[in-house]
Amino acid sequence: MTDVKSLDFQQRCTWQLFTADLVSAALAAALVSPWVKAIDAVIVHKTATGASWRSCIDWASKPRKPLIGSLFPALVYFGTYATANLFDSLYATANDLDDTTISSTAAKFLATTLISTSLGIYKDGYYAKIYGQLNRASPVPLLSYALFTGRDAITIFASFNIPALLAPHLAQLSFSDASPFSTLIGSEAASLKTSQMLIPALTQFITTPIHLLGLDLYNRPIPLGIRERLSSIRHHAPVAVPLRMMRVLPVFGIGNMANTVFRNSIMHGMN
Repeated sequence: MTDVKSLDFQQRCTWQLFTADLVSAALAAALVSPWVKAIDAVIVHKTATGASWRSCIDWASKPRKPLIGSLFPALVYFGTYATANLFDSLYATANDLDDTTISSTAAKFLATTLISTSLGIYKDGYYAKIYGQLNRASPVPLLSYALFTGRDAITIFASFNIPALLAPHLAQLSFSDASPFSTLIGSEAASLKTSQMLIPALTQFITTPIHLLGLDLYNRPIPLGIRERLSSIRHHAPVAVPLRMMRVLPVFGIGNMANTVFRNSIMHGMN
């Protein structure tokens, strides 16, 4: 009888953890998604129409598209945060650790990458249609999807893998203890946080041209030479790169931090 009660208690606790995982993921996604949606819409509309950046920003501030277009970023990041949270809870439960433990297992990384990339690519294909050239309903080319996949793989690797590899080396630099660097890289923990904020943003110098090429292949589905494709990328990149940097910071900086804070607060409230 005692064993049955103990099992029932463990099951209730596990479901409470999963509830906290999903609620915190939803709150964090709702926090960052409006910013992400606006930037995505501006970049896609600009590459499709050639309008000025100012007119594209004005256009994005007056939404005329289906509601699902506004919900896609929230769904993408809800799926990403929720997957990471659920794997953390499973890891903590299996190893009898504190409920708020943050794991770094390969299974968590692979699952989060799969969910984030799959949802993100579907969202980008949808955005290319509704925010791109009007009166077009042609399918998104497979090459565009492949480019979007490569873009996301690079971003996720830069967000989850590179900071952990780089942080110990930054903390050992000769000037790491000098002001103002001590706050940023004075310790391995500080170096990790700094890397997590900066590396994904700097990666946009690589991933934004890939993103723009994928959009250009959809907007101009005709045989064009590499010079013409590169010319389009060079034209849009000077503004698109900073915009996508501003897009990454909320998602992988503020969003991750908010997700952790919400999750810890909810779990502490349940205890």
